[in-house]
Amino acid sequence: MAKNGKLKPAAWGRFMPVQNPQSEPGPWHYRGTEMVMVEFPTDEKAALAVLPSDLELVEPATAFMVIETNHWTTLGPYSEVYVGILCTWKGELYGYAPGVYVTGENSQIVGREVYGFGKKRPHRIELIKHSDGSVEAAMDVKPGDQALRATMRPHQNQPAEAISALPLICLKVVPDAEGSAQPSLAQLVSVLFKANAVVGSDGKAEVYTGPGHMQFGSPSDVQFPIKGEAKFTYAHFHADLPYGKILKTYSSEELKACV
Repeated sequence: MAKNGKLKPAAWGRFMPVQNPQSEPGPWHYRGTEMVMVEFPTDEKAALAVLPSDLELVEPATAFMVIETNHWTTLGPYSEVYVGILCTWKGELYGYAPGVYVTGENSQIVGREVYGFGKKRPHRIELIKHSDGSVEAAMDVKPGDQALRATMRPHQNQPAEAISALPLICLKVVPDAEGSAQPSLAQLVSVLFKANAVVGSDGKAEVYTGPGHMQFGSPSDVQFPIKGEAKFTYAHFHADLPYGKILKTYSSEELKACV
């Protein structure tokens, strides 16, 4: 007599493999994260080329780069680089994230499955503190390719509110298992990752601006032209990563345009 398996949907985990999930359910907690953030005007054509057609570009075209080392998280320690393009959805301001690199397996899998971040694995991401007080944020996608270098000198202390939260938007696409060019699922998903600056015993937030420069080497998913003066910020913070919000699920009719 045939025997059916005993693992029923009520016993599935939140992630694959369902009998032994990759992660516990969120929210996920971050403690002691260090970040260098660069905000810069960018090329309108380059931004529009990657921006989904449902989103409206903020003018003048503006981007931001976040390079962070997450020393402790409930997903495990990892480093991350992502770029955001300022845009609006139904009049509300967001950052669209067309490119993300992470060094951790859990963060890559959970970020893709839950929100649709197009996370890739680089060779290395580091925040390097030099003896002259400067902080260098470096990423090599492949060994020695110097895909990204951002160096700044933390100088002017800022209030905790200087690293205000901006919700991100991802284009989440689940491929068709039978090979069709039309995805099984496509959604615009938003998530708000709010950094809470560490405040010292002197009452000062660990947030600093200062002079800096950023340059790109080999092409990468986070490379966008710098078209003017860039603003550099260093911060030390704690954060919680909550679940997101589905802004739009694309209809089968809309997805027929995929080729």
